[in-house]
Amino acid sequence: MKKTLLFLTFSLICFLGFSQFSEDFESGTFPPAGWMIFDNGIGTVESWTEAGTTNHYAKIKYENVASGTAEDWLVTSQFTVDAAYPILGFDNADYFTSDYGSIYTVRVSTASQNTASDFTVVDTQTEADLTHQTFSKHYVDLSAYIGQQVYIAFVMANDNGDYWFIDNILMEANLTAPNPVVLLTPQDSATDVAIDTADNNADGNPDMAVAFDWDPPATGDPATSYEIYLGDAANNMTLLGETASDNVTITGMAYSTTYYWSIVAKNNGGTATNSPVWSFTTEADPTANIASNEIVDFNYFYAGNALTVKSNSNIFNSISVVDITGKTILSKNLHSSNETISMSNVSEGLYIAKVTTQDNKVKTFKFIVR
Repeated sequence: MKKTLLFLTFSLICFLGFSQFSEDFESGTFPPAGWMIFDNGIGTVESWTEAGTTNHYAKIKYENVASGTAEDWLVTSQFTVDAAYPILGFDNADYFTSDYGSIYTVRVSTASQNTASDFTVVDTQTEADLTHQTFSKHYVDLSAYIGQQVYIAFVMANDNGDYWFIDNILMEANLTAPNPVVLLTPQDSATDVAIDTADNNADGNPDMAVAFDWDPPATGDPATSYEIYLGDAANNMTLLGETASDNVTITGMAYSTTYYWSIVAKNNGGTATNSPVWSFTTEADPTANIASNEIVDFNYFYAGNALTVKSNSNIFNSISVVDITGKTILSKNLHSSNETISMSNVSEGLYIAKVTTQDNKVKTFKFIVR
């Protein structure tokens, strides 16, 4: 299994004909054998391509056209919809958090591979339906085509819109939504949960990691993936990503902090209902003397795509900001006691900032970009 927190993917084997059709774009050939790409003649600069380094996926980029709407088509080879596997599943995502009006459709043809008028739209998504920069699973019911030979088209329509990323296409059995998962660790309401400070990603900073583990639903149809939610309140959790594994390690955690989290099981029948929300509190910093090392007269606020930090008696030296996965998204030198830092290029989500002063005092805090 291949997985990362960003663009979570898993490898599949490709079968053609009257069987479990699949494609993971790892063959080294794009488009895959028997597939086809074309457009509607508007905006011919961008076309479907293969992207990714270790994990490959299909990508189409937006295009700013003079008039009309650009349509870019990625069409499968012909296969027969098997009664045992009538559900089309695939991972997909876009890139930008802002909505630029792209329309994403799945279309089916029983007649030809490259005549647009032969295709019927069977599923439509907008940018609001997709996760940004992180793959999530999407399903389309093709039961109406059981026993028929079909071509499946993935079509993005846009004018200066967004991207569309697609991976792990698989015809699946028809399932009912799974039951909730069973918690293993951290236990609900646990305190003093240890943070792993090892630098496993070799970026020169401690990972500040906590391991999460759960058991798949004990009853009902099996889950095929899990959505991971984390936040600072039960009603303020952020979707971090989706994984096929039943455990994950999240980095960028803070000491002496209470977190709320939930794991939502999914399959092509839907998502588990009544998935519980759990909480835990991390350990205190075992190395810092907070009373003498923390900035006391400190204030901050986030507004208008900018983060402002203030102190009445300390001159700031630096600020670093990491996302919930531990990735550093900003590092900047500071020179005064009142600093405003632009966050205009930062995606929506929960972030952790660390501010230092010229006399070696520190303040770590969380803030939300909306």
